[in-house]
Amino acid sequence: MLIYDNLKILAETRPDKKCIINGSRELTYPELTGIVDNIAFRLAGLVNKGDKVLVKCSDVIEQLCYLLGIAKLAAAAVLIDPFIPDTIYEDIKNKSAAVLCIDDKFCLPDTISPYPTKVTPEDLFLGALSSGSTGEHKLIWRDHQSWVSAFPVQSRVFGLSGADTLFLCGSLVYTANLNSCLHILYEGGTVVIAANTFPQTWLKDMVQHQVSAIFMVPAHYRALLKIVEAPFAQIKSLVSAGAKINIDTVKDLLECFPQAKLYEYYGASELGHVSFCTGEDLLKYPDTVGRAFPGVKLTLEDNLVWAASPYLAPAYRPKATVGDLGRIDPAGYLYLLGRENHLVNKGGVKIPLEGVEQILNRCPGVAEAAVKGVDDKIRGQKLAAWIVKSNPDLTAKEIKVFCRENLPRQFCPQIIYFIDNLPRNYSGKLNREKLVQKDSP
Repeated sequence: MLIYDNLKILAETRPDKKCIINGSRELTYPELTGIVDNIAFRLAGLVNKGDKVLVKCSDVIEQLCYLLGIAKLAAAAVLIDPFIPDTIYEDIKNKSAAVLCIDDKFCLPDTISPYPTKVTPEDLFLGALSSGSTGEHKLIWRDHQSWVSAFPVQSRVFGLSGADTLFLCGSLVYTANLNSCLHILYEGGTVVIAANTFPQTWLKDMVQHQVSAIFMVPAHYRALLKIVEAPFAQIKSLVSAGAKINIDTVKDLLECFPQAKLYEYYGASELGHVSFCTGEDLLKYPDTVGRAFPGVKLTLEDNLVWAASPYLAPAYRPKATVGDLGRIDPAGYLYLLGRENHLVNKGGVKIPLEGVEQILNRCPGVAEAAVKGVDDKIRGQKLAAWIVKSNPDLTAKEIKVFCRENLPRQFCPQIIYFIDNLPRNYSGKLNREKLVQKDSP
């Protein structure tokens, strides 16, 4: 099936159903399909089967409509952050060989052209931008079938259906947000996308629109938890991804949303969904990213995690790795030990950054932590840690004592910096390149 196959049916069977809400703008299913069809008809004279189109719109609903309209032409859209630097934008434009660039100034042609092109599940519809933690953008081309085949499984695993109203925070440029949005639209539900970055308004939107499910990265969940003053009983499903959620956040979410089931999943733009775990799993095994997502076969080769599944991007089939190191315990739970290229060489000892961060995140008084190697004339590199406090009285000495008690000596950060917020990219993921050394820790 195709990502938009159900929209026409839903427009006919649920003509008054709201499908997407962003601030004061709301669309029903008939309104969405009407806009998407109009885009396809008007772009048909400019875009051919297999073409690539850049979409750099600041309006999140326009992002979605252009994506679906371009997909109807058997072409692929690349959604781009409108605030991306011009140099990176030009690099993406060249890498994609785009035939058209759509931004806020773009006007659809007046001419309407038919689009008889037959679209197949094997056709590409999306160029997913993956930046990891390096900031260097890479394009991963996705076809319809690799996403649609996961939708029924996502519904079953995360307890979601067409009766749900899902809340998202952030741009659809972030592929996990886009996947969650398209999944709920495919099921016939409603998607509410935050209009801004202020958690107070998120909570107001959740009440007003009777939100029943949330998808966020852990950093956004932590921001939301700061303003929830009483148990919030209307939420039944909480889904987290994009970064490892820490145990304190797990406990706080389960307390603040007592009727909700909590799920975390691990995935990648190249691989789709890889593994998942429940809140109960995380309480028992806080460092795990769960067991294999249904349909996924996990293997370890030289400690690298490999995945084989129907959710892989076409260029990565039949199995692939994104360079994550890991281990799998006898019960089938996967633990990530860091990226192959996220190793600091300290005097010949290779230290996985994510592994050190996991331990630091358990330290009392630490809200979140990031670790990076910095140059050292004697050992080549040494470790520095950037810490966001949950306890304002926390000291660097206390952190170093905790590290000595919980980490091998070589893995302990020598430098501690305190910071108000960790630098992140548009998807909420840590951007290590923007971790800046200070003159004095």
